[in-house]
Amino acid sequence: MRIEVENLTAAATPFAHTYRPEEVELEEEGARLVADAAVDGVATRKGERVRLRGTIKTEVELLCDRCLGPERAPLAVEFDTSFIPQEVEAGKEESVELLAEDLGLAAYEGDAVDLDELVREQILLALPSRHLCREDCKGLCQKCGANLNENQCSCEQGETDPRWAALADLKKEVNGE
Repeated sequence: MRIEVENLTAAATPFAHTYRPEEVELEEEGARLVADAAVDGVATRKGERVRLRGTIKTEVELLCDRCLGPERAPLAVEFDTSFIPQEVEAGKEESVELLAEDLGLAAYEGDAVDLDELVREQILLALPSRHLCREDCKGLCQKCGANLNENQCSCEQGETDPRWAALADLKKEVNGE
């Protein structure tokens, strides 16, 4: 969805759009949209600067970091981003110090702001850096790859890495084994 800059004023102009899961490419292993992404917000313009504020609501499927099992989770993202024309951004000097208000600043090309890229970016930023299907997830067996949450494998688990042997001995001493 494109928001035409010339149609915007200082008064809030509402916008809404729904993206189907296949329209938002996350390019992220272990995550994908499994429900429509509903975007609602308002757009304002002050001079050449355009400000978009709103929310994105959807549902994602993430792979557990330990057992690789799929898990669905709701996702609600609030965004507040300002845009300036690409020409203004390109004209800035390279050695200019970044200010706090510049952190939420992006550039748009031509006469419209592309909402598609903003939605994709905001969803990616909202994904957890680490996801577990449950707190006590046992993960996969390091030898055979069996999911230890579903059943116990027959692999021998007693081997200790020689680099950790001294620590294992200390643990035995402390526990009185």
